[in-house]
Amino acid sequence: MTDDLSTLGLECSEDWVPFPVTGTIDLSYWARYQAEELVERYARDGEKGNAPALARDLERAAADSRSREPLGAFGWYISGHQTVAAVLELDAIHPDETYPEVTLDLLAESMSATDFGPPDVRRVRLPLGDAVRIRQNLVEERKRLFGPRPVVRTLFHGVRPPTTDAAVTLMVSWTEPVLDEPLEGIVDGIARTLKL
Repeated sequence: MTDDLSTLGLECSEDWVPFPVTGTIDLSYWARYQAEELVERYARDGEKGNAPALARDLERAAADSRSREPLGAFGWYISGHQTVAAVLELDAIHPDETYPEVTLDLLAESMSATDFGPPDVRRVRLPLGDAVRIRQNLVEERKRLFGPRPVVRTLFHGVRPPTTDAAVTLMVSWTEPVLDEPLEGIVDGIARTLKL
């Protein structure tokens, strides 16, 4: 089998802005251009966008994703909001000397945390292959020395396509509890569009 993931793709709505996580694109320039695009989209939806605030947030969110070097990343920008509501990162886990085979059990074990009790781990079937779905809340590091430790909500899908030795992973994270239910449905739908 091969580990060629060059044709990996997914489908999501225009609310998900693709971040430039590879290459040498200047993030400040990209963020200013993308912010203007968002302001136009918000206006079509009857909402107001603040281009400078959006540009700052886009650059910060894209730089944060770029630091993890995923295969792809997207930010969910809801019309009228000036900050990213959720971040989606697409990546792969390849076999190595320690783990010569990347199994669903290995994904479930390595991607689960118990910060708030046991995670919701399910085996699911996606068009791309057998998968594990993990919904959990995690405690993030403090932003300031004496500040609170924010709760990060995550939904992870790890799928083993039959055509590759690697596992394809899709992780979405957000902080607003009100988004839990709608995002779970949206992300499960995006996971069903994964193709290779």
